[in-house]
Amino acid sequence: MPIDDTLTFVPFRDLPPWLKRRWVYVTVRDELEYWWLRCTAAVEDNGRIRRGRRLR
Repeated sequence: MPIDDTLTFVPFRDLPPWLKRRWVYVTVRDELEYWWLRCTAAVEDNGRIRRGRRLR
């Protein structure tokens, strides 16, 4: 049985520092992107409602 992802088997403390920082950066970026898209969707929905169009 082949190993799909070898990083799955490396303890976090044994990873190089640059990879640990990258993990934090990606996690924070994804969370910010989620909130940004959620706010954008709310503004667009509000605009549709104010123009009298139905939501999807």
